[in-house]
Amino acid sequence: MQTKRGIPEINRLSIVSAAIMLAFALTRIISFPAQQLSFPVVGIILDFTLDFSTIINFLTMVLAAAGMDWLIHTHPEHENYQNRWSYIQHWILPVLTTLVIGSALNSFADSPYFWIIFLLGSILLISILIAEYNVVSSDDVRYPMAAVGLTALSFALFLLLGIAVSSGNLRLYIRLPLLSMGLVMVISRALHLRTGKWHVTWAIIISIIVAEVAIALHYLPVSPIQYGLLLVGISYSLTSLVTAIIESRKNLALWGEPVGMLAVVLILSIFWG
Repeated sequence: MQTKRGIPEINRLSIVSAAIMLAFALTRIISFPAQQLSFPVVGIILDFTLDFSTIINFLTMVLAAAGMDWLIHTHPEHENYQNRWSYIQHWILPVLTTLVIGSALNSFADSPYFWIIFLLGSILLISILIAEYNVVSSDDVRYPMAAVGLTALSFALFLLLGIAVSSGNLRLYIRLPLLSMGLVMVISRALHLRTGKWHVTWAIIISIIVAEVAIALHYLPVSPIQYGLLLVGISYSLTSLVTAIIESRKNLALWGEPVGMLAVVLILSIFWG
């Protein structure tokens, strides 16, 4: 089949998305007794639970990376990539997508909302795969729209991750690594899409700042939606500010988007309170 511009080869796209979502669906019919694992770290005992859902989450992350790589190889201009990292950059958001879907499904495993989240997760996954395919070439006429859409979807993913970990009442030592890892992935990809360069140091700095806020919110009586909104609002505002600094913007162009976005999120969080 000939590859169409703007969308990956439909057979490959169907196989990748179906394999990942089928793995998630198996968690409803297959299980085994959870295993409790304990690790001593500087005198503190950290407890982890290993169950079928955990294994599936790891498996789907691997499938997402491999599947995205497989799709990229159908792009007409993939041969312009000179090194392996050029392909790996497209793994980031699909891997994060499966992490978020898995976390959300685990939080609502015994809820009638499971299949609603499953359906929305399927749509989100396919959207991310198509968007990543469309940013392979920066010369493509679809690149600007795909980049904007991919940035929006990446922060939406982080919002869902924040809501999921808050709803799941995860311990702080589990919550922080999940949020920090997801945020570094989102911000580094967003900065690359906006500026054309990788700014991992900035992504780590923003992640540390947001992690400090996450620690404070952990001990405050906020709802999961408020928790996710506040974290994504601060992280997006800081990302926008860093982008403006990198692009040497001045005055209103420097502060307009970060302050405006933060104000909107604060109003939304109050509304959901």
